Amino acid sequence: MDEQLVPGDYTALLDLNIRSQMDTQSAANRVGVYSRGVPFTVYEVYPEVNGIVWGRVSSNTGYGTSRYVGLRVTNQLKAVLEKPFEKSNTNSTATAIKELTGAITILVAELRNQKH
Repeated sequence: MDEQLVPGDYTALLDLNIRSQMDTQSAANRVGVYSRGVPFTVYEVYPEVNGIVWGRVSSNTGYGTSRYVGLRVTNQLKAVLEKPFEKSNTNSTATAIKELTGAITILVAELRNQKH
């Protein structure tokens, strides 16, 4: 397939079921719908399994219930990528965290020296 399926902003090409699990067998895991033309954000894209490329549309990664949509099902595109996330954001965030950790370490050392 030629389309790029990566984290970013998408638009639904048709009514798109939002699911609580990456599973199309159960209607019980349908928790909503993105109507045709509605924009939405995909935070993570998973490799194709059983003909479906899933995207996580909930921003939570550890707590609460995640939500998923099928971005491509049996080679049929269900949503179009409008704007991918900038790759530098992840690196910038990691770099900022490392720099802040270093600054906090230096601050703690200085505070310990002042107590003596």
